[in-house]
Amino acid sequence: MEKPVYPLKGEIPIGVLVASTPNLETERATTEIAIEEVNNYVKSLGLPITFKAYIEDAEGSATKALEKLQSFYAKGIRIVVGWRWSSHIRACYEYIQANKILVISDGSTSPLLCIADDFVFRLPTPDTVQGVIIPKIIVDYGVKAIAVLQRADTWGDGLYAVVEENFRKLGGTIIERVRYDPEKTEFSAELAILASKIDSAIKTYGEDKVGFLLLAFDEAAVIQSQAKDYPALMSVLWFGSDGHVWSDRLVEEAGQYAFMVRHICTYATTTNSTLRINFAEKHKAKVGYVPGTYSTCLYDSIWLVAKAILEAATTDTTVLKKILPGVAARYFGASGWCLLDENGDRAAMDYDIWAVIKESEAKYATFVYYYNVTVGGERLAWAIVGSYSAASGTIQWFLKPTLASSSAGGYHLVVYDASYKLY
Repeated sequence: MEKPVYPLKGEIPIGVLVASTPNLETERATTEIAIEEVNNYVKSLGLPITFKAYIEDAEGSATKALEKLQSFYAKGIRIVVGWRWSSHIRACYEYIQANKILVISDGSTSPLLCIADDFVFRLPTPDTVQGVIIPKIIVDYGVKAIAVLQRADTWGDGLYAVVEENFRKLGGTIIERVRYDPEKTEFSAELAILASKIDSAIKTYGEDKVGFLLLAFDEAAVIQSQAKDYPALMSVLWFGSDGHVWSDRLVEEAGQYAFMVRHICTYATTTNSTLRINFAEKHKAKVGYVPGTYSTCLYDSIWLVAKAILEAATTDTTVLKKILPGVAARYFGASGWCLLDENGDRAAMDYDIWAVIKESEAKYATFVYYYNVTVGGERLAWAIVGSYSAASGTIQWFLKPTLASSSAGGYHLVVYDASYKLY
């Protein structure tokens, strides 16, 4: 009996669009690990194909993201993963659709991109989820009024809209919203407006009933450094999101002030499994640290598209677009079950709650990432201080950080699980 000939052969290119240069190291390492594993799997099947990744850096620019995508297309690349920033997808959306380029994002979460039957798939849950959790955390602190400073882009606008809706549903008041150009490096005008509004709100609601929500990326370090000159801003808790959680720059450049206001942030978490641990160990061996959730989603993006191609025996993106949701529904990867919703976005994930803490508080946290930055002789760290369950819709605190002076911290200790791990 004649052996059937596999329809595909040779190299199958996959583009990897890195959103910004600081992410290049982790995304390159992740890509190398996933591609090597996929090719080993293909080899074990005896198939005459090889997957090859082509990496480009958008350098934080939506304009450059489009240029890089056009370059991929010119090289015959029709499948592109990465896409950590929603603003980059938004800037490239018409080109993606017109040219039927299959996109799988590892980090885009804007609700403005929750669109059914397009060529864009996203492995994180959209901010329709995070935008519900953030107000719950704020209200759990007893805060009734917040001022908001946000990036004026697709991500910032989308997340703010959901936060606003849900915070108001919980009885909260937004006393001021200020949008800023993501290219800005000087924020005194914005901070002065917000400080004035917070000062007035404190007189109305009381200091412990007012908070500040920052929807930013790595520029959070600059904002925090400049905010130290505004006493009103430094007298309330700061809340945040996945945009600047775990920011090295924030702690390294403004750690003393970040510790004072805590930066209580949300971050989607992956399912603990052998797959996750194996990937994390390989990643750490390459670059010296464990991968975050979005790098883990990138790893799964590459495996997902490879499995879709192998199952369909084609690289036709119109075919892959149709079968990818089914492949994802049957795939449990390093980030967990990759079931997608009707918009091609991940259906559910749990979230960790992070904050900037000091060393003596770390024994109550479940994950601690230390820095060579000290306050009162103690190292500072980003740490998981609580969690949010998607299944129950509830918050669980391990410790609940409160406002700190420059040398002393405060927290409400709530121990549900005595086990913890330090890194």
